[in-house]
Amino acid sequence: MDFFKAMQWVQDNEPTIKSKIRQYRKFTPYEMCDFQQEAYEAAFVAVLRSQEKNIPFEAAFWTTFRNKISVLTPDPNFTHGSNSIPSHICYGDIEAVEQTIHGSDDGADIEAIFEAISHHLTEKERETLSLSLGVADQGKLSTYEIADLYGCSDFNVRDTLKRAFRRIKQLADNGTIVVDRMRLVTQQHQEIMSGCVAIQNFTPLGFSARSPPS
Repeated sequence: MDFFKAMQWVQDNEPTIKSKIRQYRKFTPYEMCDFQQEAYEAAFVAVLRSQEKNIPFEAAFWTTFRNKISVLTPDPNFTHGSNSIPSHICYGDIEAVEQTIHGSDDGADIEAIFEAISHHLTEKERETLSLSLGVADQGKLSTYEIADLYGCSDFNVRDTLKRAFRRIKQLADNGTIVVDRMRLVTQQHQEIMSGCVAIQNFTPLGFSARSPPS
């Protein structure tokens, strides 16, 4: 599973994800689209977790997503219904994820992915995606907060994000962006962020920029 397949997986499993979200809606002021935004970020992190721990992507995704939902819920203890991960996923896989979920830096993972793809986006797409992922100075903003910042509708923000994801997927499909693996090496990532290594040679995450195959 790579970053782009993970995005598609979230789209394909949207009904299941929404059914998990509904349990929390009454306990938080956030909208469904905000939770779906969290689902995409959880998918980013789950790709890394699944490869590092050699566990199924689904197991990594549901554990990470549940953790993110608990952050959005004012008091997660007062929820109705089960907030457990789907029962068909092996308990051992879930345990392996939970052992590392607090010990890793999700923010660094997201920043590294963003740095590897951002130069392929338009300025507007890049700014909007950075705000959505929380890698900008303003921190992580919801679609409504981004819309407020830009003075536009939340629909326009979501449309910009969709265009960004479509552009990234198209670049991957035609070979402009090559994704072999999503493993993060912290020291190398820090060098990337400080400008010591060119983004075109960004290999820790398996990204490289080249011309489409002939």
